[in-house]
Amino acid sequence: MKTGLDSEMVIEGVVNDPQLQDADDFFFTPFEAVFDDEDEVVALHLDDLLPDDSGAVVLFAGEGQPVYLETLDMVVHSGISHEHVTASGVDVTGLHVYNFASGLTLYSESEVIIQTER
Repeated sequence: MKTGLDSEMVIEGVVNDPQLQDADDFFFTPFEAVFDDEDEVVALHLDDLLPDDSGAVVLFAGEGQPVYLETLDMVVHSGISHEHVTASGVDVTGLHVYNFASGLTLYSESEVIIQTER
């Protein structure tokens, strides 16, 4: 199969060699190359998340479960949530919190690895 890619082509630090990739992995993103196939990673895009009436999203992926988030939106603040209950009634006290420029607030049990797309 002719891909049109030079086997030495490097995109964002990832060498793309079609002969070295499984058929399922041919269209991977540079972020996906960072993780081994054996790692269980929750990968999401910010646009796929549906916030409640207050603009909050709560992720329960499991303590220590790696969560990766791709977004065009910038993080304006992050930290640990103080005593707070979301509009949907979820107590997010002590969870990791990420505030985005769009107004969305993300709460998560574990830290979220955020990749800003440019």
